[in-house]
Amino acid sequence: MRRSSVLALALTLGLALSVVAGAVSVVGSTAAPAPEQTRDLEANAGATMSTEPWPGADAIMSEAGRGFPDDPSMVTIVLAARWGYVDDPAVAGFEGRWHLNDTGTGGAFLGQWHLLTRRMGGYLQGRFTLPDDGQGEFRGMWNVTGSHAGGFLWGDWVRVSATTGYFDGKWNVTGDRHAGALAGHWVQSARDGGGFRGEAVAASSIAPVDWDGALHTTDGTVAVLRTVRFERDDRILPRTDRQTVGWESITTVNWDGGLFVLRFPRDGSAPNVTLDTAQIGFEWSARELARLHVRERVDGAGHVIEVAAFLLERRPGPEFVKFTIGMRWGNLSSENGSDEPSRDATVWNGFAQITVGGLALDRALSFERGDVVLPRDNRVTIEWQSATTTGWDGLHIVAYVPLAHLDDTYYTLHAGSFTHVFTLRELPGDHTFDAGHGNAVQVRAVRG
Repeated sequence: MRRSSVLALALTLGLALSVVAGAVSVVGSTAAPAPEQTRDLEANAGATMSTEPWPGADAIMSEAGRGFPDDPSMVTIVLAARWGYVDDPAVAGFEGRWHLNDTGTGGAFLGQWHLLTRRMGGYLQGRFTLPDDGQGEFRGMWNVTGSHAGGFLWGDWVRVSATTGYFDGKWNVTGDRHAGALAGHWVQSARDGGGFRGEAVAASSIAPVDWDGALHTTDGTVAVLRTVRFERDDRILPRTDRQTVGWESITTVNWDGGLFVLRFPRDGSAPNVTLDTAQIGFEWSARELARLHVRERVDGAGHVIEVAAFLLERRPGPEFVKFTIGMRWGNLSSENGSDEPSRDATVWNGFAQITVGGLALDRALSFERGDVVLPRDNRVTIEWQSATTTGWDGLHIVAYVPLAHLDDTYYTLHAGSFTHVFTLRELPGDHTFDAGHGNAVQVRAVRG
């Protein structure tokens, strides 16, 4: 595959596995040293956007079951809603320096970009105009370090005050139809220049979208299980009654979401549930919620709202055996598991699988930019993408196994080049395996 195609696919498909492996090997091993002003780009850019994964149905039900015990007098429904760019288009953070020309009516810029979900990056450079009215323009080029891929960028370069301004524009891929939006801010820190920082997204708009809204039931109660990817000024509003939850939410390159728990009396009443946002609203009967899955596009830019609801049934009874399993891989001597991004990475892409029963994800451990739990298509397997340098990653999961199959069920952990199969009699305890090059794999399991 041509390297230019690799980048185009990476930016539009969110770095599919087949693209990522090649891109990391090409870019990661040949990257030139970053300029002094951009060496902290990866750490700073990643802090501006949450990459928390959207939990699967099993994880949602498991989490809700722990927080809301069975109540025979009530019907309990978990409603999961998210809004924005829900397909996770690729996002790049960038920053750099700019300098005025001798006349002060324009200048040049130079910076570095980096995908916020993968170890792929490059440089950008160009020129801008800045006339007396402050309404300027910029044009430039970008590339991928270690390859011939790249394209152009262009847009508005605007002064807001004596020392600050913003830019807003587009990017494309040379010889390809793929393109997207970019935006950011600049500041003048010296007489002849300053710095800039922004984000680019593989979508047609980076403009803020208002998703302020509320969830309301005409009978019973609604509670917040937790929010997902709420950042900056996103928040749950102070509550005034037990039947309504309101929030404030703005999305740009990302999506926001929330997990809510609705409870209705089992007395035959038929409450209605409404979900209203600044972009779209819905109303359902309680009966419609049990198997609800709605996905609606709200504008031409591709912003979407997705809503699913699940009837919270009784948790496994005595006929099931529960195992709580913690797994870690990488440099286990690291205190908090954090990685130094400049080091060579070890890839731990893999899965956990049980032959009978089901697995539920409790939480990810030390997952950072680029580490992700993949969407699930069955109850017995949890898959992930993970890479470590100086730290470790891990997962905390729960396994439920029918008591009748306790002796003929196997649990498999595959992470990178490591694979081990446990019988359920062997699984409980603390197991550590040497994985070479200073790395190890640890499995801690408790029955019950």
